[in-house]
Amino acid sequence: MLEDLWGALTGRWGLAAVVLLAMPQGRKALRTVAKEVVRAGITVSESVKDIAAEIKEEASDVVAEVRAERNKDNKHEKATHKAHD
Repeated sequence: MLEDLWGALTGRWGLAAVVLLAMPQGRKALRTVAKEVVRAGITVSESVKDIAAEIKEEASDVVAEVRAERNKDNKHEKATHKAHD
C-alpha cells in the first residue's frame, strides 16, 4: 500500500501535483478548478432535484386521476346495482 502511494506521489502526475501545490499560483489554480467542479456538482444536483420533483408531481397526478376514475366507477357500479335490486 505504501509502495502504491509512493508510486503515485513520485509518478508524473504526483510530481506535477507537488509542484503545483508548492507554488502559490498553483494552489490558486487548483482552488479555481476545485470551485468549478463544486459549482458543476451543485448545478447537476439542483437539476436532478428538479427532475425528481417533476416526476413525483406527475406520478401524484396519475395516482389522483386513477383514484378519481376508480371512485367514479364504484359509484356508477353501486347505482347500477341498486337499480337492479
